[in-house]
Amino acid sequence: MTRILNKKNLAALIAILCLSLTHAVAQVRKTESLNAGWKFYRGSLDKPWPTAETPLAEWEHVNLPHTWNAKDIAPDHARTPYRDLGQYQKKIVDFKKEAGKRYYIYFEGAGQNTDVYVNKQWIGNHKGGYTAFGFDITNALKDGENLLNCKVDNKHDKNIAPLSADFTFFGGIYRDVYLVTTEQAHFTFDNYGGKGVFIETPTTSADNASINIKSYISNDSKTTQELTVNTIVSDRNQKQILKLSKKIKLKAGEKSTIEQQSGPLANIQLWSPDQPNLYQVETQLLSKDKVIDEVSNKVGFRWFKFDAELGFYLNGKALKLMGANRHQDYPGLGNALPDEIHVADLKLLKEMGGNFIRLAHYPQDPAVLRAADELGLLIWEEIPLVNEITISKEHDDLAAENLREMIRQHYNHPSIILWGYMNEIYWKHRFIDSTLVKLHTEKTIELAKKLENIVREEDKTRYTAMAMHNYPLYEETGLGDIAMVAGWNLYHGWYYDQFEDFGKFMDEQHRLHPKRIHLISEYGAGSDPRIHTASPIRFDFSMEGQKRFSESFLKQIEERPFIAGATVWNLIDFSSEMRVDATPRMNNKGLATADRTPKDPYYLFQAALSSTPVLKIAETNYRDRTLQLEIGKNNYNQFIDVYTNLKEAELFLNGKSLGKKQSENHQITWNVAFEHSGTYWLEVKGVSKDVDVKDYLNIQVKLIPFELASLKTIDLSVNAGAHYSFFDDQSKTTWLADQPYQKGSWGYINPEEKIRLEKIISLEDISNTSLDPLFQSMRTGMKQYQFDVSDGWYEVEMRFVEPMPKMRRFADSPEPPPHPGGLRTMSISINQTQFLENTDLIKEFGYNQPLIKKTLVKVKDGKGISIDFSSKAIVSGIRIKSY
Repeated sequence: MTRILNKKNLAALIAILCLSLTHAVAQVRKTESLNAGWKFYRGSLDKPWPTAETPLAEWEHVNLPHTWNAKDIAPDHARTPYRDLGQYQKKIVDFKKEAGKRYYIYFEGAGQNTDVYVNKQWIGNHKGGYTAFGFDITNALKDGENLLNCKVDNKHDKNIAPLSADFTFFGGIYRDVYLVTTEQAHFTFDNYGGKGVFIETPTTSADNASINIKSYISNDSKTTQELTVNTIVSDRNQKQILKLSKKIKLKAGEKSTIEQQSGPLANIQLWSPDQPNLYQVETQLLSKDKVIDEVSNKVGFRWFKFDAELGFYLNGKALKLMGANRHQDYPGLGNALPDEIHVADLKLLKEMGGNFIRLAHYPQDPAVLRAADELGLLIWEEIPLVNEITISKEHDDLAAENLREMIRQHYNHPSIILWGYMNEIYWKHRFIDSTLVKLHTEKTIELAKKLENIVREEDKTRYTAMAMHNYPLYEETGLGDIAMVAGWNLYHGWYYDQFEDFGKFMDEQHRLHPKRIHLISEYGAGSDPRIHTASPIRFDFSMEGQKRFSESFLKQIEERPFIAGATVWNLIDFSSEMRVDATPRMNNKGLATADRTPKDPYYLFQAALSSTPVLKIAETNYRDRTLQLEIGKNNYNQFIDVYTNLKEAELFLNGKSLGKKQSENHQITWNVAFEHSGTYWLEVKGVSKDVDVKDYLNIQVKLIPFELASLKTIDLSVNAGAHYSFFDDQSKTTWLADQPYQKGSWGYINPEEKIRLEKIISLEDISNTSLDPLFQSMRTGMKQYQFDVSDGWYEVEMRFVEPMPKMRRFADSPEPPPHPGGLRTMSISINQTQFLENTDLIKEFGYNQPLIKKTLVKVKDGKGISIDFSSKAIVSGIRIKSY
């Protein structure tokens, strides 16, 4: 039967053929995930596979990504997470080994010292927990069942960075693993974990762009191969704009490099944070006109420069680099994150209006780099050389290797503008034996110069960077002049000095080094959304303290054009195994909590950086308020902050206007009077380009009258010794800031001393509780607490803890030895009835172990509740409840 092939049928046939060809090309290099179906054993084994002593039945079933530290960082009072060996095993069943193919196993990351075995044959080792690596496993594979084993060691190793740092060193195969299949001739796989294809996009304008491609090719066959390298560049609409072709002849076992360069390209859509235009670059390896390997990359055309006086320029336009640092963990998952969380974090920063991210302090997941390219976020990426070095050739060689790995693996990403290689590298100098400081300094400088030269050798298109803390040795030794960009980690008004000293410091740096490029690589203040005060002080972890810090630093950074940019420390609260503080095992300087809920300062930066209208009532972390009225007052006034990029806004309280106000420094503040207990409805309105902009917030207010006896029932909680209130988000109870006694109300009498009122009192982690800030504040030396409540029955609850005699800064600092007691004994009576008698908290409970005790008290004759203390007594909390 004869069929007529009309135009419609012909078009359909061509489409089918094109799809088939595309599919064939896409399959020439096969990449398969090996994430599912692993077995895991935590511990050391003579051999890294099941034995009669450790049968497979004792191994845990896991899928990758996986870390064995996902749950052991958070447990209360846990001193040290597991840092040792983990064993992994996976069976690959019904495997068909194809003749003439090469097989590679590729790990995106494992922490931190990994040995790989196939069918009980050792394949190779990789050191370093944050860069990818792979091995040729062709000769070890067989038809049928194959056994893959990995021994991963996360113990401290003096030659593997980081040696110490303020973040958790998770162990495990915590990123994706792939099996990659290629032909015998292929783009080189063993190129420091890179794809074997490296792309540059020299550009000076949209009509003067070009592209250079360098391809590394291996011929693992036993014969000479005549090959062709094709590079095809397409725009986002899949329209081909360039094709380059070059022939190469490789002998058996030979490797070679091919360079391809385009001429000028016109009408290029430039890459920028506002318009992250990406082009697809397909680099193909052909034999006899058949594609036998292909590597795909997305690239962006852009050019940039730094200016010591005027900051950063992208595509010829000034651009202040503003954003945040980012760590790679999540509660309950550790650092074994799915790609979706990585991408969501970058979207969170982009939605804030950020255009810049520092991947601190290590190379991060490929999904992060891809997301930055697609979203339009510029990147500072660095290796984890943090705090200190080891003086050894092995340490320095491994640092150099990890640096080359980072650069070659991420070279093609248009988002990257800075390669970093040291962070606060003199931080541990204060702990080094004084006789060794000079040698350590010399070796640090020597290593810095070596790493600087490696970056400039590997990549002549980007800048180098080093992050330094506020320590004069960087200047005195010249270390601060080695990298092209000086990054500063500065915490004025948090760890030291006052907010305004930040600007003074940077002005002096600019005066002393007028040709130096300056970036603020870290700045930030810690916060616990449960802590609130109208009068924040340094290091109190209050939300208001973080807001004031952020407002001041942002203004000072904006005022100084020579500061090329700044990244807040940190985008999110992140795991830090050494931390104590208000939220132990967590560095809480994030603009969002660990579960990615934005804190109020996030909206300040959004108002400052976003091009879309922002109008936000910045009290989202303070929705439940218990407020103590002052004598003679029937209402309580509090400031309500609104962050905005509008010129003016109007605030309404329960539908009543509190007036319009002009914004200044992205902020408007209203003084709001709360006149009764109950729910308050806040609404703020503004206009942007004739479009209404609004935000709403409900606040629950509970007013405690000055005259306690006026209350029929009472539930009053006191955060003894603290200038801030603490909200227990589990019981929905607010523990009020402490106050001196006034007749008719409540408070302490005859205070003689306070413990470390300059800070949060004690920064220690408190055992067996998540309410650490409540116990970290305390009062001692008082004679009495008085509560002038009406007659009746009351439940009195008191909370105590004995702090360590010398507060530790980090959890791995030495603990004092077990104490026999006798440091402090105390007696307490309530309305002349003994409550505690000669109680020794250390002897009975130990350091940082809380005591919570309750009793019932009957009040009569209008005398209220009197709590009397012995001279050395200490108390953290008092709660009075009607019974």
